Amino acid sequence: MDLQETVDMHTKKLEQHDKALIELREQNAKEIESIKSDIRSWSVTLSEGLARVDESSKYLREQNSNILNEIIGRNNKSDERNHEMDKIKWQSILKICLAIFGSGGFIYTVVDLILNTIK
Repeated sequence: MDLQETVDMHTKKLEQHDKALIELREQNAKEIESIKSDIRSWSVTLSEGLARVDESSKYLREQNSNILNEIIGRNNKSDERNHEMDKIKWQSILKICLAIFGSGGFIYTVVDLILNTIK
C-alpha cells in the first residue's frame, strides 16, 4: 500500500464517518423534537389537572368555611340553651325552696291556731 491509497482510504472513512454523524444528528434532532412534543403535551395535561385541583380546592375551602360557620353557630346556640337551662334550674330551686318554706310556715300557723283554740 502506498501513501496515496492510504490517504484515499482515510478520506473514504472520513466521508463515511461524516455521513454517520449527519444521520446521528438527524436522528437526535427527531428524538429531541419528539421529546419536546411529549413535554408540551404533558405540560398541557398538567396545567389542566392543576386547574381542576384549584377548582376542587376552592370548592372544598368554601364547604369547610360553611361547615365551620354552622359549627360556630350551633356552639353559640348551645351556649345560649345552657344559659337558659341554668336559669330555669335556679328558678326551679328557688320556687321549691319558697314552696317548702312557705308551706312549712302555713302548716305551723294552722297547727298553732289549732293548739291555741284547744287551750
